[in-house]
Amino acid sequence: MHDLKNKFLLLPLLLLAVVFAACAGSADTKAPETAQEKNAKVQERAMDKQSALELMFHNFLASVREGASAETLYDFLTDSSEYWLDTLENHARVYKPEDLDTCQFYEAYVILMYRLYEREHLWETEEDRMLYMLLSKSGMLDRFTRLKLGPMKVKNDRGSIGLAKSPEVPIMLFEWDDQTWKLDLPGTIPLITKGIESIAVKKNWTGRKLALYWIEKEYHMTYSRLDESLLEPIGF
Repeated sequence: MHDLKNKFLLLPLLLLAVVFAACAGSADTKAPETAQEKNAKVQERAMDKQSALELMFHNFLASVREGASAETLYDFLTDSSEYWLDTLENHARVYKPEDLDTCQFYEAYVILMYRLYEREHLWETEEDRMLYMLLSKSGMLDRFTRLKLGPMKVKNDRGSIGLAKSPEVPIMLFEWDDQTWKLDLPGTIPLITKGIESIAVKKNWTGRKLALYWIEKEYHMTYSRLDESLLEPIGF
């Protein structure tokens, strides 16, 4: 009787051993992923990111042109973009002419534009003014993106777009943030103003001199006193 009981206990154990052996065998015989299959997966992920970037850019432009809130617009920007905007806004309030000489052209240009907005009472908001100036309807970025743009491009976690006439030359940069794309504003603004900046190189001008020259060139028919008074903080 005791031997019979042992046989009944032994049978399920043998069956389990056979099942585990079969599973192990099937795992061992599973064909490894081919290079072609790996390549297909990479391409699929790239296509997903491409579609996500195109959708993000469409929504971003729509938000700008519909006058979306600052909170909505910040959602489209990298964290470093928000920090950069805050830093530039502070510089616009306190930088003196000698401080502006430490700035790149695009920084000096944005600072002087901010002061022009302040002087001419162009603000439509009491907060997030630098964001408003760059991203509002008819703001700097909105005017630029109304030009004919080329196709969007994705390479790993970086995205870009160029003008239709030179699509390989990026003028806007984006970063993949785990699940979505974000606009890299401090990386984008220098690309947008790069063509203008070449004037400073030819004439051996400082960034602040070119910034003042370009603002006068753009707005001389609209506003007065587009002169060196903009180089000084104007009592915010």
